[in-house]
Amino acid sequence: MITISIGVNGQKETVANLGRMSEKVKKAVKEEIGASALRIQASAKRRCPVRTGALRNSITVDLYGEMSAEIAPHMPYAIFVEFGTRKMRARPYMTPAAEEERPRLAKELEIIVKGGIE
Repeated sequence: MITISIGVNGQKETVANLGRMSEKVKKAVKEEIGASALRIQASAKRRCPVRTGALRNSITVDLYGEMSAEIAPHMPYAIFVEFGTRKMRARPYMTPAAEEERPRLAKELEIIVKGGIE
């Protein structure tokens, strides 16, 4: 499985401040992370090279807790397509999808968290 983590500046402080946030803000953070994960999944599926469609169709989203989501392909050869091999060029689809979403997620979480703590 390919693992790509998206860190957001101030993430540790945000996690530490979750206890001070209202349930409404916690819910908004969780919803935004879920929405962001779905955008990453859609982008990865658009970018994914297709021969049979199995790799594209294997990309799923799983939400964990209040601040975590996993978007991952579940085919054994997914890593070789993403990063290439000695004999096959890389055809990244997960990394570009995650990097494309990073600034949007950071901005949306900042708006939600700043609005909920102040």
